[in-house]
Amino acid sequence: MSIVFLTHDQICELTGARTKAGQITVLKQNGIRHTIKMSGWPCVIASSLTNEGANQQKEPATWQPRKAG
Repeated sequence: MSIVFLTHDQICELTGARTKAGQITVLKQNGIRHTIKMSGWPCVIASSLTNEGANQQKEPATWQPRKAG
């Protein structure tokens, strides 16, 4: 599984902003997970927008009684 990042143009389109500060502000306001690169520009992983990992089957939690002690 490889990590796919949004391009600069895709982040500009997503946020409607072309500046670092503008993009970061919009990402924070909308709760979009992102990191900040060393250059100061935001970096967004594509799967954070599509919830790809959320569809994977998880094992259901099993109930276990407390031990009498």
